[in-house]
Amino acid sequence: MNFMSLLISLYFPKRVVIRFLICLFAISGLTNIARGQKTEGIQFFKGTWKQLLVAAQAQNKPIFVDVYTDWCAPCKRMEQEIFVLPEVGEYYNNNFICYRFNAENGEGPALSKKFGITAYPTWLYLSNSGSLQNRRTDYMPAPDFIEAGKAALGQDSVSGQLSAFDQRFRIGERSIGFLREYIKMRTALQLDNADVLNAYLKTFKGKPLNVDELRFLINNSGRTWSAAIPVIADNLQMFDMPERRQMAGQFFENTLYFVWGTAATEGNRPIAAQALAASERLYPLLDTNRQLTADHAAVYHCHKLKLTEGLKRAGYRLAAKQMAIDTSFARNKDKELFQQVMAPFISGKQDSTKIAGFAEEKRLASTQYSGKVATLLYEVANAFAEILPPGDPALHDAALWAKRAEQLLPNQHTKALNARLSGK
Repeated sequence: MNFMSLLISLYFPKRVVIRFLICLFAISGLTNIARGQKTEGIQFFKGTWKQLLVAAQAQNKPIFVDVYTDWCAPCKRMEQEIFVLPEVGEYYNNNFICYRFNAENGEGPALSKKFGITAYPTWLYLSNSGSLQNRRTDYMPAPDFIEAGKAALGQDSVSGQLSAFDQRFRIGERSIGFLREYIKMRTALQLDNADVLNAYLKTFKGKPLNVDELRFLINNSGRTWSAAIPVIADNLQMFDMPERRQMAGQFFENTLYFVWGTAATEGNRPIAAQALAASERLYPLLDTNRQLTADHAAVYHCHKLKLTEGLKRAGYRLAAKQMAIDTSFARNKDKELFQQVMAPFISGKQDSTKIAGFAEEKRLASTQYSGKVATLLYEVANAFAEILPPGDPALHDAALWAKRAEQLLPNQHTKALNARLSGK
């Protein structure tokens, strides 16, 4: 079972090169639809991200990007209901070079990280050089979708300002005021702040932060690893206790949780270990639900990356809380939750005969609470079984967790794990 089931001058030569590129892309079929050609719906550029940027500059057109996943329902609706409309195609084909990528395949994960994609679908409106102008998300009717494109090309675009800040940073400007404004701008656009945060912290040259500066770091720490993360984790005591708890929860949910996920996906054990250490500093300040999430995430990521010490620490905490739940209490909660699920069908408000696979859903609904407890115990025990060496005393405890998981939710998975750990 998986835990989570979860950003590329000279006049004459330049003109010659541009003409050559336009001809080359047109011949190779990589260009988007030619201006004025009538089409049905949006015509998406076929090629790599680097080829897209070259083509956009050659055509001197801004870029529209559709970021989707295979499982995203609103993505499919946009593709099937909106992108195919003639009026949508006419506007977007004439005003943008259009592109799309799957956030989970090919270049998608790296581009998603670059542009801070956290929801699907996300639409990016970029300059012809690839600088972000605007972004939108969620399903939109055709008129609203066309208006979104117009807004991205209008006076409300931040592309020019962001491009200017990008350039100032590239040539070495490092004043504190500039860096703070640049960081806030990138945060508002959900862009990766790591390099700018690292430069910002260097301006302090070892001097201690004050409360306002620490609060600024937390609010702008983003979702990728930077030098700001350990600084934040080590200085939360600067706040009074109520705000300390609030900031710890915010920092965990908005930053650390995602840093873990990225590190695990990339197989980056050093960053994952540092993120785990920072999370441990926060752990006592988190509420019960966030502690559960932290331990669950730690078990999943430590299992994947084979971080034994982190797995044991989080695994024991997570398993202990589940083992403390009385079986009769779990069964009573199952009945209570099952009654809530079945109420609309018993009252006649919903018709179960019209729901495909209702019998299986009903069976699963009958053990909601105990099933959740058993699943957590199974995940911890299975992680221990897979990465701990034979003879490790912790495997004895894992066997107890597997046995309890089978008692609460007997199925082929829990039975097999229990047999494996019990030596049967």
